[in-house]
Amino acid sequence: MNSRTQASRWGWTCLLLGALALAACGVAPEPPEEEAREESVSAMQDDGGGPSPAPTWSEPSFASGSVVASDGNQFLVVWRDVGRPGQLYAARVSKHGRLLDPEALRLNPAPEVEAGDPAVAFDGGQFLVVWQGQFSLFLVRVERDGTVVDSPPLPIADIFGSPAPAPALACAWRQCLVAWLDFADPGSVRGALLRTDDTGLGTQELTISSPAEAVSSFGISAAWTNNHFLVVWSDARFGGFKLLASRVRSDGRVLDPDGIRVSDSPGDQTFMDVVGTKRGFLVAWSDSRNGPRDIFGTRVRLDGSVPDPDGFPLSIGPGDDIIPALAYDGQWVLATWSRLAPDRGSTTIRGNLVRPHGTVATPDGFLLSGGEFVREVDQDVVFGSGKYFMAYGGAPTVDEPPFQVILGTRLRRDGTRVDDPAIRISHSPSVEGTTVAPVEPVMRK
Repeated sequence: MNSRTQASRWGWTCLLLGALALAACGVAPEPPEEEAREESVSAMQDDGGGPSPAPTWSEPSFASGSVVASDGNQFLVVWRDVGRPGQLYAARVSKHGRLLDPEALRLNPAPEVEAGDPAVAFDGGQFLVVWQGQFSLFLVRVERDGTVVDSPPLPIADIFGSPAPAPALACAWRQCLVAWLDFADPGSVRGALLRTDDTGLGTQELTISSPAEAVSSFGISAAWTNNHFLVVWSDARFGGFKLLASRVRSDGRVLDPDGIRVSDSPGDQTFMDVVGTKRGFLVAWSDSRNGPRDIFGTRVRLDGSVPDPDGFPLSIGPGDDIIPALAYDGQWVLATWSRLAPDRGSTTIRGNLVRPHGTVATPDGFLLSGGEFVREVDQDVVFGSGKYFMAYGGAPTVDEPPFQVILGTRLRRDGTRVDDPAIRISHSPSVEGTTVAPVEPVMRK
């Protein structure tokens, strides 16, 4: 799962050229989608093809910080309402694209519990959602049927500082690692192992790296593979912003308390994500070595070595590329990121396919978001049920939009969209009612 912060994203074009480029790299396009056993339901449309009038909230919402997890048969999308600091929501989407919770699940009903951006993962039995409040890290468990287990949310650790970035969360079977940036003096990267079973929840706190000059606005990420967690963050101890990582064993033993230098490249390394593969870990980040920010990646082996210390480009294109999010299907990693257009007139979401050993499918990737909104941002991606699923935010303007909603689409293994238009996951009266004129799609040249 990826790090979260306020930022912008992009859209998609020229499917034929993208498919040809992928096929040349050994990724054959999938056959057309077979008719689903469930009807694919987009909450964006009613039977007449117009905006759905229900459900709605009493005031316009600004849904942000979307994250997604899969239990292998469905997807859980979690987001918060920036306009209502204590409100955190979730909704399930079936593997056939059906929105199972059109009115959304309320995860944080107590308004006095402040909610920062969330992180979500599936531990083999249930979904776990964690976020930072003002002085505590909170947890809510959600069953596969949508039952919210913990109400009110459970405080699982004391924290210091305001709830700026989302914590990192990665899970193995009934065991998860949550990691966060702590701003006590001295600063550190802290974590807690969470063990869940039929009898309840156990926690084991640990220090992942201390002291650490971790930079809060660039977030923190974690992933699991082969009995190891890897935690990655942006650190200022070397003067600029550089990525460091630390391995944590399933028993809580921290193998790299001083941090592994992920890349030796010049420029700043920020907005990272990491995913576990059969070969170890793949890390991606936003890199300023060429001036405009591009997306670079590198591998971290299970022994902590980094075979590509300069990294390799996943995207070098016009505009600024930021905030990657990664998912692994067992053969390829789908890397997604947000691109702010050179004229700053729109943001869209792009993607690229990467082999675990570092081979990239296309030089600059392909467009993923559908162009329903001028601003398409806050994407997260996961693999499950034979497809990727991407959740993201949509708004009518790039700067200071009046509202933002959460959208989602399934993606085939070659990156082509299954749900177009996207599934409407959150609902805003200013979008679905008649008080705001319909948003014209951005015209792509």
